[in-house]
Amino acid sequence: MATTPSAAQRASHDFSGDTLREIHLFMRLAREWDLRFERLLRTGAIGKWYSSVGNEGVTVPAAQAIEAGDALLTLHRDSGAILRHYLDPAQIFPDLFSAERASGTARRLVEVDSGELLFGLACQMLGREPGFTAGRDRSYHYNLIRREAGLIHVGMISHIGAMIPVAAGMALALKQEGEGRVALNFIGEGGTSTGDFHEALNMAAVLTVPLILVIENNGWAFSTPTNEQFACDSLAQRGGAYGMPGISVDGSDVEAVLGVMNAAVERARRGDGPTLVEARVSRLRGHSESDDSYKLVEKAQAGAVASTDPVELLERRLIEENIATREELTQLAERCHELVLSAVDRALEAPEPTPESLSQSPYAK
Repeated sequence: MATTPSAAQRASHDFSGDTLREIHLFMRLAREWDLRFERLLRTGAIGKWYSSVGNEGVTVPAAQAIEAGDALLTLHRDSGAILRHYLDPAQIFPDLFSAERASGTARRLVEVDSGELLFGLACQMLGREPGFTAGRDRSYHYNLIRREAGLIHVGMISHIGAMIPVAAGMALALKQEGEGRVALNFIGEGGTSTGDFHEALNMAAVLTVPLILVIENNGWAFSTPTNEQFACDSLAQRGGAYGMPGISVDGSDVEAVLGVMNAAVERARRGDGPTLVEARVSRLRGHSESDDSYKLVEKAQAGAVASTDPVELLERRLIEENIATREELTQLAERCHELVLSAVDRALEAPEPTPESLSQSPYAK
């Protein structure tokens, strides 16, 4: 049976103001990241963009729950998780997030320059030579593995469901190493209709691997609504069918998501096996910014999702609980905008790959 976090479970997680401020930083940074590339799309500087707007309340808290040395496997709407896992807040804004106060700084990546990682990510998105695939690809289709620094990031496979067996295999490898590491994987609700989803869940449960699979359920697989995809009330119900917890959570409630993720990670580290998490999010953009699929969503939802923007909801919470003022949040948004603008503008000036680079090996060494 699928479960939903109860009020008691939610209250059992005492998240400090510093933790919420840090999560907000990366949610705002992810939002500015997407908005910048949406602008580049409108001006013709890039040909396609898959926006993560509306998913930040899931992806950032999920990545907040894992540590350096854990594996992150992402899709095209998971920029929040990537930014949270790559960047150290004490590096990018040392006046706001000191090493002593920033939650999780001690478990972040070792000896990695956050600014250079952000620049490398921007180059990757723009197909520039300093990108992680040396300009051969302009997307999230890349792997970045630097185990000595605690970084294991496996990028997306366009045959979406095919990511899940890879994640299960990664989790099995981590289990065999015996160091208590976990693998975090994201999938959309449409991807759960593939055979790979069922085969990988069964494998993960039988082998009790440390996998947390997060379904970002925005109600639409491209332009197909959920009632035409599956008959169950909640995708979290599928977890119980394979002998693992299945939990459904409001993806706009940052604290609820973080509580569920912390519990799932703790369970995996104990050796108790995988967890399936369904995070219900609103569809605030189209399948991509290059199609008109959002017109169907707008017609069906009639503007009902406007009040579920996770960034706005968290900012309202921070103000109401005197964790931050409106002026502080505005200033942080401006600084995040400037940080993204600087990294992307620098990447736009970076060289494109040369024809001679085609002879270089595309395989990992």
